[in-house]
Amino acid sequence: MALVLPASITVLTPATSANLGPGFDSLGLALQLYNRFTVEEVDGDPLRPQIEIQGSLGAQLSTEPDNLFFKAFALLFERQGVPLPAIKIRMEIRIPPGCGLGSSATAAVGGLVAANEWLRRQNRALPQEELLELAVAVEAGNHPDNVAPALLGGLVATTSVGGNIRAIKTPFPGDLKAVIFTPSFSMDTVAGRKLLPSSYPKADVTFNTGRVALLLTALQTGQYDLIGEAMQDRLHQPYRQALFPAMNNIIQAAVEAGAYGACLSGGGSSLIALASSRFQAILRAMEETARAAGIEGTGLILRADQTGARVLQGTRARSRKDVRARYGNQFCWSPARPGSR
Repeated sequence: MALVLPASITVLTPATSANLGPGFDSLGLALQLYNRFTVEEVDGDPLRPQIEIQGSLGAQLSTEPDNLFFKAFALLFERQGVPLPAIKIRMEIRIPPGCGLGSSATAAVGGLVAANEWLRRQNRALPQEELLELAVAVEAGNHPDNVAPALLGGLVATTSVGGNIRAIKTPFPGDLKAVIFTPSFSMDTVAGRKLLPSSYPKADVTFNTGRVALLLTALQTGQYDLIGEAMQDRLHQPYRQALFPAMNNIIQAAVEAGAYGACLSGGGSSLIALASSRFQAILRAMEETARAAGIEGTGLILRADQTGARVLQGTRARSRKDVRARYGNQFCWSPARPGSR
């Protein structure tokens, strides 16, 4: 009996900026900068994917079975008890790895979303929260603040409740843009976390919880003049500055040039400034201040991505005989739309 198989699937997954200052390991924002992943079935060994990486930013990424996208793709097949097909993966990398913009999260989320689409006729769908749980499990560091906005889009708050990840998405204001400065060096997330203390003074914890509340309220109510104070942090940036001494000067330059506030993006090295105007002037100020400190880098001005990971190209029908349990009917979960939960 001939069954219809997916010939090619393309997934677009957005960059993310985690923490946003005070929201350490709990806040993340999706951005309109994307890694694109295309998967097609080929003849060969299911455990030895053919991986082609396009773009100089991905030059150091693995083309072996330990590639994070493939690991996530294979994980869903294993989780659903479905034999893994032999595949070719083409990865178009536009997000610099190791620079605090969620590149690894795009791979973890992209692999799972591609696998979910591939299995859409298998009638073995995962609910949204389980897809998120798998993304957190496979992503290096196991932190939801990057994978949740990559999956859902928008501004996402995450926490763990009884061992389960909870993520709440809210649309990000459309009149704000993110001005991103990415230095030519990366920052080791593991090394950065080793600089953090094992405990914090009560005053520092209270400081950060208040700023998180202020930031979310300022964004919801349009009181953008509060963002600068709301993006202050005492839990991670002061310690990570040891790896990036010029960080505070560049942040200050962004604010003086017209940004409402600025901070380290994730674990760095990128910096993110939020603004509603003077975007080029803000970026220029960040670049010039960095250059004065002997730091070169690249800049981007990005809107928030409100959709999250999406399938650009679904299945193109072709037939193969005698594949029996490999394909059937399955619901494919689509990332939340702006304003949805």
